[in-house]
Amino acid sequence: MSFGDFEGYPYDDYFKEYKKLGGKKNRKEYDDILLIFYEETHEIFIDGNPIKHESRTKAGYAVIKEAKITVEEYNLIFESVNNITSYT
Repeated sequence: MSFGDFEGYPYDDYFKEYKKLGGKKNRKEYDDILLIFYEETHEIFIDGNPIKHESRTKAGYAVIKEAKITVEEYNLIFESVNNITSYT
């Protein structure tokens, strides 16, 4: 699966939700983290496929490590997506 063109619906709504939740990153930073989030979590969260990570928790920690963000920031990213289009 290829990710990367984060314009229009639902991505604009994700970013608005992120800001509403208290997120401090600008749109470019948010989109960069969102790309990492999708790359690391899509298989296990959406497909239930443990090919890349054996659990959702491990996928989440991979996002945190790769994006160099805090657990709190990861939660904001996850919630910004999940609140708009139910990621799980």
